[in-house]
Amino acid sequence: MRILTAEQHRALDQATLEQDGITSLQLMERAATAWARRFQVLYPDKERPVTVLCGPGNNGGDGLVIARLLRLEAYTVSAICANLAPASADNKSNRRRAKDVGVRMRELEEGDPLPTPPAGGLLIDALFGTGLSRPITGYWAKLVDHLNEQSVTRVAVDLPSGLRTDSPSEGAIVRAERTLSLGYPKLALYAPSNTAYLGEWELVAFPLATPPENADDPTKQLDLTGVARLLRPRHANDHKGTFGHALLVAGAFGKMGAAVISARAILRAGAGLVTVHIPRVGYEIMQISLPEAMCRVDQHRYHLTGVAHPERYDAVGIGPGIGTQDPTPEAVFDLLRATSRPLVADADALNILSAHPEHLADLPPNSILTPHPKEFERLFGKTDDDFARWRLQRAKARELNCVVLLKTGYTSIATPDGRMYFNTTGNPGMGTGGTGDALTGVVTGLLVQGYAPDVAARLGVYLHGLAGDLAADALGQESLLAEDLVGHLGDAFRQLHQARKSDQ
Repeated sequence: MRILTAEQHRALDQATLEQDGITSLQLMERAATAWARRFQVLYPDKERPVTVLCGPGNNGGDGLVIARLLRLEAYTVSAICANLAPASADNKSNRRRAKDVGVRMRELEEGDPLPTPPAGGLLIDALFGTGLSRPITGYWAKLVDHLNEQSVTRVAVDLPSGLRTDSPSEGAIVRAERTLSLGYPKLALYAPSNTAYLGEWELVAFPLATPPENADDPTKQLDLTGVARLLRPRHANDHKGTFGHALLVAGAFGKMGAAVISARAILRAGAGLVTVHIPRVGYEIMQISLPEAMCRVDQHRYHLTGVAHPERYDAVGIGPGIGTQDPTPEAVFDLLRATSRPLVADADALNILSAHPEHLADLPPNSILTPHPKEFERLFGKTDDDFARWRLQRAKARELNCVVLLKTGYTSIATPDGRMYFNTTGNPGMGTGGTGDALTGVVTGLLVQGYAPDVAARLGVYLHGLAGDLAADALGQESLLAEDLVGHLGDAFRQLHQARKSDQ
């Protein structure tokens, strides 16, 4: 699914008007009707007072339609119309229609006493929309701050007021407990810095024209149907050789769990064989924990010192738990220079590269780097905000001819050809030790089966998050372990296969 800028959304609205032969007022009705229907599912208590804060533009017009529709469904609803600029024609029309059905309306002028919605009620924020291009200031900033302090549940229409669509935000911003975003996704939805303002968010679909493909800005959200299409079918005469032999370089004294989790994930992701290169201290641990894995034992008892013949394998994963002590860094550099196989670099492999950035040039083409934000910063430098970090991520993917997978709540994947994808599976319960090692295993397990690196990254991230969601459903987020996630990979694959069949 395409992620659109504010300008692209406006162009899409216009294309919809022309394609469907409707007016802007009718399009507003269409969008707000879809929003109101979803709101009613989420908040069915009609006795709970609802206050709709409406600005003078189209976002405010949406709010007025919502107020009217909720009133017709017997909600206890009132509207506050903020007169901070002349109202648009569609906004004025919907003010009249809301009054006609009995919506209690208050006009709010700059300097008026700040309104206080009923405690325990719902506040629908339709003050400013995606066209906002500057911070909210003055009286209206005081209004936003005041409403943020009230004991109400704030629900935003499209985006919380004050939040910019395509760039960092500053100034007063509504802190929504829930955001129901209309139409196509916006980049602001994925920024970690916006989490406190968005609350839980979801997309509310309504009929729109199909946005044209834009080769200059190929930014998409991963979705179930699209990811399911990436799956490769298996055939009756396939065997373990068909599904590839992975080499995993992982583990050190005190960190063998990372190697076990990652190796198990490789096999659960469908690899035919996995050989794990580990220090001698980990041999018994690996053989007992995962008898399906084969072991190559390093000459050092506790650390990695060298990996011979990596070219014998179909793909390589390196980094989980290897540490950064000498002579491990040199062993990592030797391996990078010795293989042209598809490679996943994670954890300590990234920490080693960040301390020796000149060796980034040794990465095989189309390698997959999987940093979390701190590892990304150590590798590529600090950025001022999430949007700048995404630009740097995309630039580094091009420069290094690698896939750069940045692990956040909405993991982003940048590919060498300039594409970027955002993932929406996963949950906070996955914020526990070992889940990153599991991701390394899943992506390596897909690479070794012959998936292209960018496909392995997309499919792997989605599967990893979906397995985490299934594990959290079964066990609760607080109790989720990385091993639980790996154990639910089969269920995640099953969901993708079901979606693939439904799409055929």
